[in-house]
This record gives sequence, C-alpha cells and structure tokens, in this order.
Amino acid sequence: MPEIALLPSVNHVLPDGKLEITIAEQRYQRMLKESIEGLRDFALCMRSDEEDGDENITRIPAIATQVSVVDFNALENGLLSIIVEGKRKIRILSVKRETDDLLTADYLPFRAWPPIPLATKHECLVEKLKLFFASMPEIGAHYQHGEFDNLSWVCQRWIECLPLEVHYKQLLIAQDSPSLTARFLLKLLDNQQLFDDDIN
Repeated sequence: MPEIALLPSVNHVLPDGKLEITIAEQRYQRMLKESIEGLRDFALCMRSDEEDGDENITRIPAIATQVSVVDFNALENGLLSIIVEGKRKIRILSVKRETDDLLTADYLPFRAWPPIPLATKHECLVEKLKLFFASMPEIGAHYQHGEFDNLSWVCQRWIECLPLEVHYKQLLIAQDSPSLTARFLLKLLDNQQLFDDDIN
C-alpha cells in the first residue's frame, strides 16, 4: 500500500487548484526534499484555524489532496516559499508520526469529480468567483487561464476559498459530483443578494 507525507494546512487546495505555502520547519523541508527527489509524494490535509500547531493524528480529516510543487523561492532566514498544485484527492487510511514529527499516511486514491459543462443557472458562480479573484490578485494570478466553463473546477475553487468549517468542506468534496456544492453556492449567493438588498 502506498505511503505519503502529510502537510496539515489551514489553507486548502483541491485538484487543479494552486496554493502558495511558506515552509519553515525542518520536518517539512525534509518532506519537500524527498518529494523533489522523487522519494515520496506529499499531500495537503485540512486543518482548522481553531487547532493548535501540534497536529493530533486522530483529527486528520479522511480526504486530502496529493500535490506537486510547481515553483519555489528561497526566502530570508532559511524559509522556502513554494507553490503547489492539487493533483488528486486521496483517502487517508492510517496515520503515523516519524521521529521528527512528520506525519505520513497509508492511502488510496479517492474518486475525482468529472468535468461538467457549465449551465446557464451556474453563470453567477463564475461571475462572483472572477470578482473574488480580482479582489485577491495574489490568488487570482494562479487562475488567469482557469476552466471557468467546467462546473467541477469552479466549485472546487469556491470550496478552497470559502471560510467553511473543515467538516463541511469534507462533506462537499466526498460527494460523487459537484451538484451539492453548486446548490449550496446558489443558495448562499441568493441569501447574500437578499442581505445586500436589505442594507441598501
């Protein structure tokens, strides 16, 4: 059974998403070195803001995202800034802790969402997502050529950026398709429009 290193993060990435991360601790620098040398892949797993830095093995969510490094830069004080791209979802089966506290896991691939053409009723999701990217250029720069005509791609970008609790994100990404996420987003945006109308 394959093994993968784990990087818990409060910032989340899903397949085809990109995320910039600062690598500070020696255990994660070792993880990165092993990945670049082709010795062992690593995955981002979800961690909530409420959790402390000492990762509790029993709290690692079941679904994580295997990633690859697409760019990196050396920063001051020996830090590294890397940009990772989500490759595929995985299901974590068991977690272990190595001597330097790096977490590793046995895993299996988890089903991917198929590409789904965007329907007219979902166009508002694209419009709002593009507005969000414009307001956050450090994120939007990664998606200048995004798959905005693919509902699965659009919904996964929304899941990454929305401030939802981890267990809700896990519920959404565990589905066979983006249908539940799309319904949730349409309701959320509709309620937001009603709220905007009330305060204007």
